Amino acid sequence: MGQQRQLLFDNFERTDATPSTRRESSCEFLNRIAGEYWKHPRALMQEWLDRIPSDEEYNDLRQRFRSRDDEQFRSAFLELYLHESLARAGYTVTIHPHVQGTSRRPDFLAQRDVVRFFIEAIAPGSTPAEKAAAQRRAVLFDTVNRLGDPNFMLWLDELDEGTSQPASARLRGNLQRWLTDLDPDAPWDADAAPTHRWEHEGWTVTFRAVPKKPEARGTRPDDRAIGVYGHTDVDFIDDAPAIKKALATKHHEYGDLGAPFIIAIGTYIHDRDRWHSCNAMYGHVAVQFGKAPDGTIVTREVRLPDGYFGTPPGWTNRNVSGVLLVNQLMPYHVQRAETTLWRHPNPVHELPESRRVAGRYPQSCRQHAS
Repeated sequence: MGQQRQLLFDNFERTDATPSTRRESSCEFLNRIAGEYWKHPRALMQEWLDRIPSDEEYNDLRQRFRSRDDEQFRSAFLELYLHESLARAGYTVTIHPHVQGTSRRPDFLAQRDVVRFFIEAIAPGSTPAEKAAAQRRAVLFDTVNRLGDPNFMLWLDELDEGTSQPASARLRGNLQRWLTDLDPDAPWDADAAPTHRWEHEGWTVTFRAVPKKPEARGTRPDDRAIGVYGHTDVDFIDDAPAIKKALATKHHEYGDLGAPFIIAIGTYIHDRDRWHSCNAMYGHVAVQFGKAPDGTIVTREVRLPDGYFGTPPGWTNRNVSGVLLVNQLMPYHVQRAETTLWRHPNPVHELPESRRVAGRYPQSCRQHAS
């Protein structure tokens, strides 16, 4: 290791095995958590980071990892994962290569024999306002979770957020006094459970008290008081617009690179069946009504022309040869990452057939994309 390189994680004897708090960043958690299991992701990250050839690039990634911004952490790990994957596949990898005609530099140029392609990575993040709101919620959740009541856990029933941080000491004392007056052995019903409403400086929070089983009573270092987060409404989730928005920030940055160009996106969504990503690439599914020759009404599923790749013959974003979606990537369960390469149907520069390795392409997309 070069003289200018410091280890990613601090070198000390770890004894704290308590769960992560809401306000604790990913790097802070990994840096202090004790246990044999957690040695492996720390060693893995250091091993991969040591293979970054440039001290400047090494130190840049290290700084981003060690920031308290989890979005920076996830973005840096996506880039490290891509570098390691390309290197293990036998490619010569150039980080931030110079491109003729522009001062912008893609994240990677991968070359092996006659094959070469560029990769740009992005991990979509939150707005400053969304980050600030998440930090305020984290203060509330951590305050309540440290309550340490021996007899009750809490059901978070309603939450209206204020615009300043909640008064932690006031909230904790208020809840402790309320729970002290309750009988954990009294008959309990979810609809008639004891409730407590706390209001202060724009915050309104309602809790239900849930008695612990007699054998589970008492306090432990890893206790978290909130057992049920029931404050959010049921809603329909569509992550396709967020995927397309992330792609839109990158696809016109370089023009024609003279070689295949891949945009890699790190996502953290529930998409095991590739429904969201399929809609993002090839358009949302709609129902088309028509009449059969006998006059009966018939329906069929079609895809709307709102996908990133467009529709034939008017394909769009042809300078992007493919989109690599890397979903649920984290250093402590790398093997669970869902990685799918979405090849453009008609790109300016075709990806080599031998690179068709990411692969699952859902049958539903094949049916509706043609």
